[in-house]
Amino acid sequence: GTLSSSGASSTVFAVVVAQTAKTSVAAAGSSLRTAHAVGRNEALLPLVRNKGRLAQLTLGPSVMLLLVAMECLKNRLTSSNTNQVYEDTWNFVSKAESRDKFGRLVQCACRCLQGYLAVVPTSSLMVWKPAICEIQSRLAWARRTTRWGKAMPHLAKLVKSLEAGDYVEALTSAILIIFLIQDHIYWLLKVKALKFHSYTPWQWHRRNLRLITINYVLSFCLSARKIKRIRDYQAQSDDEMVQTENDIWEHKKRMFRLLLTFVQMLHVTQLKEFDDRCIGLMGIASSLLDACKQLAY
Repeated sequence: GTLSSSGASSTVFAVVVAQTAKTSVAAAGSSLRTAHAVGRNEALLPLVRNKGRLAQLTLGPSVMLLLVAMECLKNRLTSSNTNQVYEDTWNFVSKAESRDKFGRLVQCACRCLQGYLAVVPTSSLMVWKPAICEIQSRLAWARRTTRWGKAMPHLAKLVKSLEAGDYVEALTSAILIIFLIQDHIYWLLKVKALKFHSYTPWQWHRRNLRLITINYVLSFCLSARKIKRIRDYQAQSDDEMVQTENDIWEHKKRMFRLLLTFVQMLHVTQLKEFDDRCIGLMGIASSLLDACKQLAY
C-alpha cells in the first residue's frame, strides 16, 4: 500500500512538472513573437507612432544606403572598383595607435570647447556641455583600456639602451614603462578591483602624470642630442644629405610635439594652470602630428 501511494505521488508530480514546462514554453514563445519581434521599442519591428521615430529607426539603414550609392557612383565615374581614399582611410583606422590618436584629438577638442563655454556661458553651444563632458570622459577611459600591453615593446628598448651604455635613453624607457604600469593600476582603482588606503584614484593618476612629464623633458633633450649628432655627421661627410635633413625635420617635429604635451601636463597635473581653450588647441595640434605620423606608415 505504501509503495502504491509513493508511485502515485511520483506520477502526479511528473505530470505537474510536464504541464508547467509546457506552459512556460508556450509563454516564452508568445513573448518571443510579441515583445521581441513586434511592438516594443527593443523589438525588431517596433510600432511607428510618429515621423520622429520613423527617422530614428531608418537612420542606420539610410546611412548604409547612402554609402552604397556613393560607392556605386564612384565605380561608374572611375570605371574601377578600387578606391584609394577608402583604402587609405581603412589602413589608418585599422591600426589601434591611429584610433588612439584620433580619439585623443576629439578628447582635446572637447576640452577646448569646455574652455570656450566657461568664458562664453551665453553661447548656444551651452546646451551641449553635458554631452561634451561625457564624450571627453568616455574617450579618456576608452583610450586607457586599450593601453594594456603597450609597455611590452619598450622593455626590449630599455635593455638595449642599458647594454649600449645610453643611460638617458634607458631612463626615458624606464619612466614610460612605469607610467603605463601605473596607468593600469589607476584603471583597476577606478573600477574598484584595487583599493589603496593612501591614495584616491585621482591622486594616483595625477602623481603618475607628473612622472610622465619628466619623460617629455628627457625625450626633448634626446631629440636635441640626435640633431646635434646628425649635424656633426654632416660636417664630416660628403654623402647625400637629403635623408639626414629629413631625420632632422622629424626630430624637430617631435620636439615641438613634446613641448606642447609638456605644457598640457603642467595644466592637467595642476602644477601650472592655463586656459582650457589653449590647452585643448595644443592637444589637437600634437594629436594631428601623431596622426599624420601614422598615415605615413
